[in-house]
Amino acid sequence: MASPEADKIGAADVSLPKSVQGAMDGEKPPMSQIEEFKQALEPFKQRYGHYLTMVRPWRDFIRLGKPEGDIQKRLQSNMVHFQVNYAAIFLVQLIVAIIMNPSCLIVISVLSVVWMAFLKKNDDPNWEVSVGGMQLGKTQRWMALSAITAIVLLCVVGQVFFSAAFFCAILVVVHGILHPVPVEGTFEQINEII
Repeated sequence: MASPEADKIGAADVSLPKSVQGAMDGEKPPMSQIEEFKQALEPFKQRYGHYLTMVRPWRDFIRLGKPEGDIQKRLQSNMVHFQVNYAAIFLVQLIVAIIMNPSCLIVISVLSVVWMAFLKKNDDPNWEVSVGGMQLGKTQRWMALSAITAIVLLCVVGQVFFSAAFFCAILVVVHGILHPVPVEGTFEQINEII
């Protein structure tokens, strides 16, 4: 007769080969660089992915009409209704403007390399930086490089960023005035949100 353990449904031999070792934590390690990249983006997807569901259909977005004395109502309701679409347009326009400007690409590449080297070096507990005879701690080094990065980006990429922002602001206002009031967003709902 079979042992009682073998009669149970789902009973299996739990012994593993001797070559298989290590703790199993339930996570599958990435098998390629693409999987590793996807795994690195997963926390951002969980945190900010819900914004992608708020993108309104682009077919509805491009529908325009002549305002009939309801400019303020149109502008307010469209700014709330299409805010994620406007943000997507700004992001795409900014990326295209940066890619088309070689000095921006060079500065961003150099800053990326500097930050990668800094992050690797900053983890070293024996690394000591002194400015004017004063030792800088880990947080102070972070703040110093962040300030330098911000100044360099503002000087080099700032013009491209503000040009994109200005262009998108004009686009938002023109689109907000010319697009009819969305059916889903009534004026009263917009006032409650504001």
